[in-house]
Amino acid sequence: MLLGILSVWLLFFQSAAWSVQNSLELHSGTVKIIRSGKSQILQKAGETYSLSANDRLQTGENTQVTLYLNDRDNMVKLFSHSFFKLDDISEQENNVALFTGKANFSVKPLPGSSGAGEDESKIGKKDKATARELKDKLGGDLKGSLAKLGKSKLSRKKKRFKVRTVSAVIGVRGTKFVLATGSFSPNRADLLVLPEKEPGTKSEATLANTKLSEYEEKVGPGEVSRVVEDRGPTVSVTISPEEIARIAEADGPDSFQGVEFGLSESIDSIQERQRREDETPRFDEKIDAEGEFLEQLDRLEELETVVSNAENAIDSAKSKILILSMTFTNR
Repeated sequence: MLLGILSVWLLFFQSAAWSVQNSLELHSGTVKIIRSGKSQILQKAGETYSLSANDRLQTGENTQVTLYLNDRDNMVKLFSHSFFKLDDISEQENNVALFTGKANFSVKPLPGSSGAGEDESKIGKKDKATARELKDKLGGDLKGSLAKLGKSKLSRKKKRFKVRTVSAVIGVRGTKFVLATGSFSPNRADLLVLPEKEPGTKSEATLANTKLSEYEEKVGPGEVSRVVEDRGPTVSVTISPEEIARIAEADGPDSFQGVEFGLSESIDSIQERQRREDETPRFDEKIDAEGEFLEQLDRLEELETVVSNAENAIDSAKSKILILSMTFTNR
């Protein structure tokens, strides 16, 4: 009996803790919350509701609703005709999905993530210094390899906030961005990273097609990129402040209409190019090979030093023997 009461209280406190961390507030319109096959509709401005993992949200006409995640560290503003899902929410990582509609996101970086970790410019300087050192020693040509190494370093960084759509995956480590999908086609996703307003902050987001998630396009502040079915993300391009303001304030999935995006490459073409690149030694592989060669040279130099010292010792011994023999002869 006592065990049963304790279990009930434990469930209550777990539920209460979750409601503190994750909730929504309706500003206008209507929103339907779907949980475990049951639905709850909110229609009054100012209404709030606690959220749980796997909750699905559907917004109506002329609707704005804000989701507060992880005690308001992260915020998601949903607009009209949006279908949204909370996949997994934790202190370390948030995974959500936007299947249709438009949302404005504000993600706080974790300690050690973008903005709190090592500056990429410093990493780049280290790479270039290493390349120059190897080139000076070996006379090798490392041109064009630094970009590959920089990109591989970026893709290995952990994204603490991920959004998926039908066709795209967005990775974020602390930034504000706008995402719209499903306007003309559910297989299209448009991303805008909002400019940085606070000094010292560092916006960073990546966009990839779900069919080739390891091929990411880095999107910086004030830049846009798009993913459509069977194509990689478009090259990120900068848009005007007027376009940025219009997209951020627009209602619904058609927010990016009229924006000129960069070029994109088919997934087949990307995979073929990656296959060719895999057959060519990468920069880090060159470093390993050249580093091993340098190590062997160092060992040879050490061996030459040992041999030289041995030869000097032998010559010295011979000289002493010769001197002694001459001394005995004179006697």
